[in-house]
Amino acid sequence: MLEILLFVKDFELGSRLSSVCIDNGKYVEFSDENTDPDSFPEFVKLAVIDMDESVFTSVGLISELKRRGLKVIGTMEKINNRDQSKLRAAGCDVIIPRSSLIKNIPNLLDELLP
Repeated sequence: MLEILLFVKDFELGSRLSSVCIDNGKYVEFSDENTDPDSFPEFVKLAVIDMDESVFTSVGLISELKRRGLKVIGTMEKINNRDQSKLRAAGCDVIIPRSSLIKNIPNLLDELLP
């Protein structure tokens, strides 16, 4: 079973997101800024990061996840060109507005986790 790491602190977003992922047959684990990247299970294939949370906005986190071979979905309330360029350069595979994340996550899972 594939595993998805959620870097989400917003309770409502996290619970809705994990529910949709579980309904699609994916195992979900929540992570935070204190999680040691060496402790990530080896079968993790995807990370979803709430870029509106100041503790997760570091491009270093994205770079570390990409170094481990994970697909990365970044989500923000409002996406501007500067932020999008910075996140793409750091390694985000997809940057999606928060308002459409829940609706589109099943398609994103199919696309990023073949």
